[in-house]
Amino acid sequence: MMARPPVNRRLAVPGQSPAEDRLLAMVAALASELAMTRERLDTLERLVDVSGMVPRAAIEVYMPDAEAAQERDANRQRLIAKVFRPLKDDAERAAHEEEPFA
Repeated sequence: MMARPPVNRRLAVPGQSPAEDRLLAMVAALASELAMTRERLDTLERLVDVSGMVPRAAIEVYMPDAEAAQERDANRQRLIAKVFRPLKDDAERAAHEEEPFA
């Protein structure tokens, strides 16, 4: 099964303020990440059930090692950057617009 390509385009909503547009972009990013995570989790849980390799209870008590914790932190930072990108982009645009012309 091939992975679906990411969709990075939203249609503008007429009459929406810039703040509402940023909020919608953030909510859409979160919804996208959550949907992808739930699909992956569902896949893993089904594979665990079929294989019988790992009891589901073991998932509840799992403690990540240093490498896993580092990977989780990188994933968390990527998610935060993606979700808050509309605010960052807007701040960068505003700062660029305020720069004096040379």
